[in-house]
Amino acid sequence: MKKTVLFLLLPLGLSAQTRQGTIVYERKIDVHRRLQDEQMKAMVPQFQTAAYEVFFKDSIAVYKAMPKDEAPDPFDNNAGTHLVMRFTGPGDDGVVYRNYNSSRLLEEATLAEKKYIIADTIPQLPWKLSADTATILGHLCKKATTTTPRGTNVVAWYTGDILVPVGPDQFGGLPGAVLKVDADAGGLVFTATAIQGDVESRQLKEPAGGRLISRADYTKKVDEVLGPADAQGRRIIRN
Repeated sequence: MKKTVLFLLLPLGLSAQTRQGTIVYERKIDVHRRLQDEQMKAMVPQFQTAAYEVFFKDSIAVYKAMPKDEAPDPFDNNAGTHLVMRFTGPGDDGVVYRNYNSSRLLEEATLAEKKYIIADTIPQLPWKLSADTATILGHLCKKATTTTPRGTNVVAWYTGDILVPVGPDQFGGLPGAVLKVDADAGGLVFTATAIQGDVESRQLKEPAGGRLISRADYTKKVDEVLGPADAQGRRIIRN
């Protein structure tokens, strides 16, 4: 009997799932929404942007800030009062290492010229998954929503094409990589701007060389030096 062999051809997008690579994010903060004084608003640009990247492979991810743009500040004209506002968060002071299998988190930080490594567990946000979809950088994404412990409403878009629960800042733990986050209705927005398929083993190493400290003890030290965080959990340094 003659046999017929059938070959099933699938679209390439269905086989494009990956567990390693690099994602670059742009962070955009609406500074004016955090200011009440109209004169202060006139002294700073409305939006502040920064770039971050996450390296990931299987259960390991390392998140950090990218070098800052050294372009001149358009508000630094040496005329009148000049106000600079810097918003800091995870990854701004060194790498944040996450092991999703063990739920281990190690975060580099420097305080009063001393280097620390904060030992913690990966926080789990109470995400609610939605059937809504969007396309970001050519990847089909699904919508998820949550509320942070400080009461901030968050909308995230994640893709099953990247089967690692990574994301920018604290926003991860979903069934795929987060490619966009909108926190506080535009107050804080992370958007993936590039995705690369390669990652080097040296980029996935645990941080070392600092004093190991718990999250609670480090927070106490920061409060002593800089004062308490704002309502969004971020600290603002004014020069």
